[in-house]
Amino acid sequence: MIKNLMIPSDGSHHSQKAVEFGIEFASKIGADIIAVYVLDESATYTYDCLEDEGNEILHNITKKAGEKGVKVVEHLITGDPLRDMKAIAIKTNADGIIINAHGRDESDRGIIGNVADRVIKTFEIPVVLLKNDF
Repeated sequence: MIKNLMIPSDGSHHSQKAVEFGIEFASKIGADIIAVYVLDESATYTYDCLEDEGNEILHNITKKAGEKGVKVVEHLITGDPLRDMKAIAIKTNADGIIINAHGRDESDRGIIGNVADRVIKTFEIPVVLLKNDF
């Protein structure tokens, strides 16, 4: 049974679809949400800019989930989304994840983005992967 559902978001249109689906899913199964925003350590933006963006994204997830009666624990983490997503899931005690096939990186035009691909290949917990046109 999934009690702690991790939903990573980079604020993109694609990840927003995963957030919306995840909130509905969590409300139906009685799970809490672990909302994750990773401050990408390789980004060219300032830390303050990324921190503000991440806090706003997490706040919006918490607000939307609250409207459905779903508890959210926010995690703003500095790291590499590709390298660190599994460690984040372990440290936050996630027992399921919802992620979109693609996030913000529009340069990755394959069937599935790098982060989602890594999640599918390395996680031992249930993964729900959403299509971009969902």
